[in-house]
Parts: sequence; C-alpha cells; structure tokens
Amino acid sequence: MVFFRFLKVALLVIAAVPALLFAALLFATLSLAAGQDPGRQIEGSQLRALIVGKTWYGTAISAGYDWVEFYEADGTAYYLDDAGFLVGTWDVRSEKEVCFDYPALGGFCFAVYETPSGQVAIYDLDERTLIHMTTSIVDGDPEGLALRPPQVGEEVGD
Repeated sequence: MVFFRFLKVALLVIAAVPALLFAALLFATLSLAAGQDPGRQIEGSQLRALIVGKTWYGTAISAGYDWVEFYEADGTAYYLDDAGFLVGTWDVRSEKEVCFDYPALGGFCFAVYETPSGQVAIYDLDERTLIHMTTSIVDGDPEGLALRPPQVGEEVGD
C-alpha cells in the first residue's frame, strides 16, 4: 500500500514538471520581452571603468527625454538634457551603486546593470524600477560638457 502511494505521488510530480518548466520558460520570455530582465549588475572596478572619462547617452524610460552625462576621474559630473545643464559630483558607493549630487537636485544613487543586449540599465534603488537606459557610452567628452559653463536660468531644477 505504501509503495502505491509513493508511486502515485511520484507520477504526479513527474507529470507536473513539464508544466512547471513551461510556466518558467513563458515567464522568462515575457519578462525579457517587457524589458524586465536587468541582466548582470555592474560592480566595483568594472563600474568605475565604465564611468571614468566616459560620456553616457541615454533615455529616461517613463518621461521619454534624452540626456547626456560626462564623468571626470576627479568625481565631477556634467549633465545635459532638454531642461538644462548641471554640474555636480559622482562616486561609487558600496561597490554596487553610482551616486550623484547635483546642487539643484540633491543626492541620489542608482544600481547599474548590463542588459542581455549589452545596454546599460539604470535602476532606482528605492523602488527597484528601471528608470534610464543608455543608448551609447563613448570615451572622452565629445559634447564638450566639461568646457561648457552653465548659462543663467539654464540649470535644471531652477
């Protein structure tokens, strides 16, 4: 009798495995299609190497605006979007977060991930939501942001 109960449970488990695998595959496919797979978090020296001396071009996911930001080795950050230009600071904290402080906006930190397609996805740490996606990352400051003085009335947040 015990053997038959064991056999019945084993058959139920075996029958459930394909359905569970199908559900997991379906969920993974839908998540990737919806852009929900953050990929691999970029940390430590890899994160610093992706930032120092680089210009990031990106898009704000929910707001839909484009932006560009240049990061100097000394921790200075230059940010430009349609609303204006900012000069602030950046640093890597806890080896996993890139943090910014712009006088007009205050301080904030993000988690940075490499997506399966090779883009960089920027996630809000508090809400754990995708907020920005890079469109490209290039060496140097091709936009000349470090040479550009802020214009009166141009600072974001004013």
